Amino acid sequence: MSLIPKDLEGRRNLVLVVVGVLAALALRIPFFPFESVDYLVHQSRWYAFIVENGYFAALRHDFADYNVTYLYLQTAMVSAGLPPLAAYKTISLPFDFALAYFVYKCVAHKYRNPNSVVPILAGLAALLAPTAVLSASAWGQSDAIYTTFLVACLYFLLAGRQAVALVAFGLAVSFKPQAVFLAPLLLWLVVKGQLRWRHFAWVPLVYLATAVPAGLVGRPWGDLLLIYFRQFREKTWNGKLTSNFANLYTWIPNSYHDWWPLGVVFAGCVVLLVAVVIYRSTARITAELTVFLAAFSTLLMPYTLPKMHDRYYFPAGIFAIVLAFYRPRYWYVPVGVLVVSTCLYVRFLAKELVVPHELLALIPSALVVALSWQLYRRLRASPG
Repeated sequence: MSLIPKDLEGRRNLVLVVVGVLAALALRIPFFPFESVDYLVHQSRWYAFIVENGYFAALRHDFADYNVTYLYLQTAMVSAGLPPLAAYKTISLPFDFALAYFVYKCVAHKYRNPNSVVPILAGLAALLAPTAVLSASAWGQSDAIYTTFLVACLYFLLAGRQAVALVAFGLAVSFKPQAVFLAPLLLWLVVKGQLRWRHFAWVPLVYLATAVPAGLVGRPWGDLLLIYFRQFREKTWNGKLTSNFANLYTWIPNSYHDWWPLGVVFAGCVVLLVAVVIYRSTARITAELTVFLAAFSTLLMPYTLPKMHDRYYFPAGIFAIVLAFYRPRYWYVPVGVLVVSTCLYVRFLAKELVVPHELLALIPSALVVALSWQLYRRLRASPG
């Protein structure tokens, strides 16, 4: 029981939120004038295309390396008259705060006291994480958008609202294919009987719904439905198994690049192996274990998949924060993931190699081993 009167707790929490939000804005504003390579090479060109062709005409063309869900926001910002750089960085900024809100909601599911400070600290940790600060304000990227929907998916799973959770997952998929990093969690819950198969119908339905506006203005339906397959086929990363990333493939020579499909098969086998272990276990899938599996899933996938790059540990860092506030003994997970991810961000944005990737990859390797062992121990435990 808290020694602070509840009305004072509420005021303290309000002050904490206000200070945290102001600190988040203060950290982001200095990065807004920064022009990343992605902006100079791609986004400025996309901006010119939208200005030249107009809102609806732009949606009819495959002019940017994104699904149309993101292009709706992109073309809206440009059509609103925002300057080029601001048009791209403003898209993701509100999602930084939405992401922090859903992190807060996930942690508040454990700490049911409405005056508890712990969920607020969790939300602020996500808002002030280095990668969250740099992704939108410096890089102008959309990682916070799809990750917001992934964390929303976790929250609705914890709240027992499975259909809404799969709608959120469908929205995440409609923004970025990297949303599949959370897919193993959904599979593991299905094999344990914690999630019903029928709710997965929401994922393609949501994806199709987001494609309808572009289809109605003339975008070919083949492009809309197969855009991710085409993107994956075309992205060779210049013959590299990874691009500025630190995972299992960091230590494998790029001369084996043509064998990358075996890496995809390997990642799938690892996910299925975990599914078998979970299925055979008598341990109960609690809310805490669900959070653990979410963090494990979003770390395991980019670690075991080839052709990953730069920002793909972004969701893992956020889910690791949720895990650490659920169970503080896992404090080292967000620390490790965010250190690795921040070094990769700095490598791209500042062209500064803080730590060689061969050494940096040791950290996620150690985290995957540690979490695998912890999961094995938990699943061997007696029910409940």
